[in-house]
Amino acid sequence: MTTAQDNANGASRRGWNGCADVFETRDFYLACFLRCTGYELLDLRAEGQRKVFMFRDRRTRHEDVMAFYGDATNVRPLAFAATIKDMKGLLHNG
Repeated sequence: MTTAQDNANGASRRGWNGCADVFETRDFYLACFLRCTGYELLDLRAEGQRKVFMFRDRRTRHEDVMAFYGDATNVRPLAFAATIKDMKGLLHNG
Protein backbone atom coordinates (compact mmCIF):
# COMPACT_ATOMS: atom_id res chain seq x y z
CA MET A 1 0.00 0.00 0.00
CA THR A 2 2.38 2.71 -1.20
CA THR A 3 1.98 5.70 -3.45
CA ALA A 4 4.52 7.55 -5.57
CA GLN A 5 4.65 10.25 -2.87
CA ASP A 6 5.28 7.65 -0.17
CA ASN A 7 8.02 6.03 -2.25
CA ALA A 8 9.86 9.36 -2.38
CA ASN A 9 9.74 9.87 1.38
CA GLY A 10 9.13 6.38 2.67
CA ALA A 11 6.27 3.95 2.69
CA SER A 12 3.30 3.25 4.87
CA ARG A 13 2.54 -0.35 5.82
CA ARG A 14 -0.19 -2.12 7.69
CA GLY A 15 0.14 -4.98 10.11
CA TRP A 16 3.83 -4.96 11.10
CA ASN A 17 4.29 -6.83 14.38
CA GLY A 18 0.78 -6.03 15.59
CA CYS A 19 0.93 -2.32 14.74
CA ALA A 20 -1.93 -0.88 12.72
CA ASP A 21 0.24 1.48 10.67
CA VAL A 22 3.97 1.68 10.12
CA PHE A 23 5.90 4.34 8.22
CA GLU A 24 9.26 3.44 6.71
CA THR A 25 12.00 5.75 5.50
CA ARG A 26 15.59 5.43 4.36
CA ASP A 27 16.23 9.16 4.88
CA PHE A 28 18.48 9.41 7.93
CA TYR A 29 17.79 13.06 8.73
CA LEU A 30 14.04 12.67 8.24
CA ALA A 31 14.20 9.71 10.63
CA CYS A 32 16.06 11.87 13.15
CA PHE A 33 13.46 14.62 12.78
CA LEU A 34 10.58 12.18 13.27
CA ARG A 35 12.24 10.69 16.33
CA CYS A 36 12.92 14.15 17.72
CA THR A 37 9.27 15.14 17.27
CA GLY A 38 7.97 12.13 19.16
CA TYR A 39 7.42 9.41 16.58
CA GLU A 40 7.98 5.97 18.05
CA LEU A 41 10.85 4.10 16.39
CA LEU A 42 9.65 0.51 16.09
CA ASP A 43 12.53 -1.15 14.31
CA LEU A 44 15.52 -0.75 12.05
CA ARG A 45 15.86 -3.28 9.29
CA ALA A 46 18.53 -3.98 6.72
CA GLU A 47 17.81 -3.55 3.03
CA GLY A 48 20.99 -4.60 1.30
CA GLN A 49 23.70 -2.34 2.68
CA ARG A 50 21.18 0.33 3.67
CA LYS A 51 18.97 0.57 6.74
CA VAL A 52 15.26 1.30 6.82
CA PHE A 53 13.79 3.12 9.82
CA MET A 54 10.34 1.91 10.84
CA PHE A 55 8.08 4.25 12.83
CA ARG A 56 4.59 4.01 14.23
CA ASP A 57 2.62 6.10 11.73
CA ARG A 58 0.48 9.10 12.63
CA ARG A 59 -2.38 10.83 10.88
CA THR A 60 -0.26 13.97 10.66
CA ARG A 61 2.75 12.21 9.12
CA HIS A 62 2.27 13.61 5.60
CA GLU A 63 2.10 17.17 6.96
CA ASP A 64 5.08 16.53 9.25
CA VAL A 65 7.20 15.19 6.39
CA MET A 66 6.23 18.06 4.10
CA ALA A 67 7.06 20.57 6.85
CA PHE A 68 10.48 18.94 7.25
CA TYR A 69 11.30 19.06 3.54
CA GLY A 70 9.75 22.53 3.19
CA ASP A 71 11.84 23.93 6.06
CA ALA A 72 8.59 24.93 7.74
CA THR A 73 9.02 23.34 11.16
CA ASN A 74 11.02 23.80 14.32
CA VAL A 75 12.84 21.37 16.57
CA ARG A 76 15.12 22.13 19.47
CA PRO A 77 18.65 22.22 18.01
CA LEU A 78 20.35 20.42 20.91
CA ALA A 79 17.67 17.73 20.95
CA PHE A 80 18.08 17.24 17.19
CA ALA A 81 21.87 16.98 17.55
CA ALA A 82 21.49 14.43 20.37
CA THR A 83 19.01 12.43 18.28
CA ILE A 84 21.46 12.39 15.35
CA LYS A 85 24.17 10.98 17.64
CA ASP A 86 21.79 8.35 19.05
CA MET A 87 20.57 7.29 15.61
CA LYS A 88 24.15 7.04 14.27
CA GLY A 89 24.96 4.80 17.20
CA LEU A 90 21.96 2.65 16.36
CA LEU A 91 23.06 2.41 12.73
CA HIS A 92 26.60 1.36 13.56
CA ASN A 93 25.95 -0.78 16.63
CA GLY A 94 22.40 -2.01 16.16
